[in-house]
Amino acid sequence: MKAANSLARARVPGVSDVEPNRFKAQRKAPDPETGPGTYPQRYSKILKYWLNEWKIALAGDTLFADLLSGITVAAVALPLNVALALAAGLPASAGILAGAVGGLVAAFFGGSRLQVSGSAAALNVMVFALVTQFGVQGAYAGAIIVGLIQLVISLSLLGGMARLLPEVVLAGFTTGVGLKLFNAQLPELLDIDHSVLYLLQHLFAPTWLHEVSWPAVVCGFSTIFVVLIGKPWKRFPAALVGIALATFFATYLKWDLHRVGAIPAELPSVKLPDLNAEQWFELTVKCIPLAMLAAIESLLSAKVVDRMVEQTGAKEVAHEPNLEVFGQGLGNIASGLVGGPPISGVIVRSSVNVQSGGRTRLSGIFHGLVLMGSTIFIGHYLALVPVAALAGLLCVIGFRLIELTELWHLLKENRAGAASFLIAMIGTLTDFLMAGLVLSIGLQAIVYYKNRKGIREAQRTQERARQGIRAVVSTTESHAARPLKSEIKDRNENWEMHVSQRPEIAASAFVHPNASVIGRVVLSDRVHVAAETSLRADEGTPFFIGPETNIQDGVVIHALKGQWISVGSTKWAVYIGKAVSLAHQALVHGPCYIGDHTFVGFKAVVHNSVVGSNCFIGIGATVVGVEVPDGRYVPHGSVIDSPEKVASLPAAEASHHHFNEDVVEVNTGLAEAYHAHSPVKRPELDSELRQEFNPAYSLKEVL
Repeated sequence: MKAANSLARARVPGVSDVEPNRFKAQRKAPDPETGPGTYPQRYSKILKYWLNEWKIALAGDTLFADLLSGITVAAVALPLNVALALAAGLPASAGILAGAVGGLVAAFFGGSRLQVSGSAAALNVMVFALVTQFGVQGAYAGAIIVGLIQLVISLSLLGGMARLLPEVVLAGFTTGVGLKLFNAQLPELLDIDHSVLYLLQHLFAPTWLHEVSWPAVVCGFSTIFVVLIGKPWKRFPAALVGIALATFFATYLKWDLHRVGAIPAELPSVKLPDLNAEQWFELTVKCIPLAMLAAIESLLSAKVVDRMVEQTGAKEVAHEPNLEVFGQGLGNIASGLVGGPPISGVIVRSSVNVQSGGRTRLSGIFHGLVLMGSTIFIGHYLALVPVAALAGLLCVIGFRLIELTELWHLLKENRAGAASFLIAMIGTLTDFLMAGLVLSIGLQAIVYYKNRKGIREAQRTQERARQGIRAVVSTTESHAARPLKSEIKDRNENWEMHVSQRPEIAASAFVHPNASVIGRVVLSDRVHVAAETSLRADEGTPFFIGPETNIQDGVVIHALKGQWISVGSTKWAVYIGKAVSLAHQALVHGPCYIGDHTFVGFKAVVHNSVVGSNCFIGIGATVVGVEVPDGRYVPHGSVIDSPEKVASLPAAEASHHHFNEDVVEVNTGLAEAYHAHSPVKRPELDSELRQEFNPAYSLKEVL
């Protein structure tokens, strides 16, 4: 992605000086498949998404990876569920049931492939308030109400609003979660009762070192070590192996450590919480903000999971927000019916799922099944897992979630973005998540409104870069039309098809017998291609050469695969406009656009660039990775490879334009003269070329 982004710019600066409408962002017509559509159409699209996800999950080739990941996540989630339940004033079994039943249902029906749901730290303060006012039954009833509210949100198709969350807000939230997790787990790793702040305050008088449990440190850091060395092997279940080894040695050596502890060996029963009608009504009012917070956290977590999966290089499908909220709603209802508190998608467990090699939604389902089965089958063994070993894994996960590099970049480049980042981070750290997100998003909304035009253009540029489009050039001039009637189609990496495509040569164009024209190359009227030139559209394709353009001896035109310039409604690997002169031994390497009446000097290089009209590129000059506005002069031998160098270019002089006009006039006359003395007339030549196939064809054989 970074490579693609580096090939894109928002627009060509200064082009409006000559032709205001040439460089504009191209606006596409609404797509009936991706557009809003009616409610039945959108429901149908969501259903197709869910069915396709299950088709992928049931293919069977990822079953083992999902099983290992589900076991690993369950091992991490188990103590977290228990701890959060106890912190909220609930029995330990309530936390296990919330993760097992609620997490399983949410994974089955949800819209995020690798999301893992369960009790969440961000919800715990509000859950504790429900327990304080309504008792444990109030927490269970609250889960049902939260689920019903989330179903309303999803069926209203409002879940997609979370996609409007700015990246800086998401990064701040992620960093806050990472810091909070690190703060909570470092004391567990050391097996001490002090906070990280206390440790920092006494860093130079570390009397607390006498309280550290060194066996716990060994367990935690051995897990960290295995996870870190196992990172290059994505299929290796490093987290599971690290925890298993720590558990084995701690048990074998009979270390005195805090363990996960006993787990109730019973299955849940389904029943409604015992509350009267007045309590249900009052509880509903209390649960509205809790439902919103749970939905937002789930969607934030799903979006973070998308980013993490993208960073691994895997080709995953982005989450479906309305379906994800729907799954979370059903998961909360299920949790409440079996005696569990409200749940949400949890970024920590979901991150472990990604890092442990989870591939489909089966990993989340296995996580729920393992939690459920742990109460009956392997409770004794899970009870032996040292809490410090799990803390070591969570410290690694927390560290990976912290994006301080992004904050440093924002402080230098975008202070409003840095402020939003910090607000979201501080809100997450201080348990004021909703307030932090509202303030952070509000600040970004103000910034967006003030800079909406530039931001929209940047978004279009990013989308074009994702599609491999170097730039978008809009033109309504007649010469931009295809000179022949046959259609130019975009091709992917089918090399045989690339080289088998025939050139399209206008009747008035002339190609020297010693020139090579390969693949889909469109030569317009009165184009002159001199001897020993190479126009190779075999990798990047197609090429367009505008009317009256002349290509001198030794010129090479080539292009990178999968990169284009979008001109009007057509994508071209190389687009050369009207009356352009390419002097001897020049190199034009796409993706590239050269505007009308431009001269490219002897041995000059133009690569991955947009060059406007009426420009003059000097002898031996190099233009790479930039966008040169209309009417600029690139001095002889110069290297133009940055926007700053482009900005310093002088205007082309009248003598430059006259020189190009003279060259075009001479070579247009030469093309006509060659035609007049050619032994084969153009229509016969075209016919013969279309009958005889030679992918690296030359006109020498037929002239």
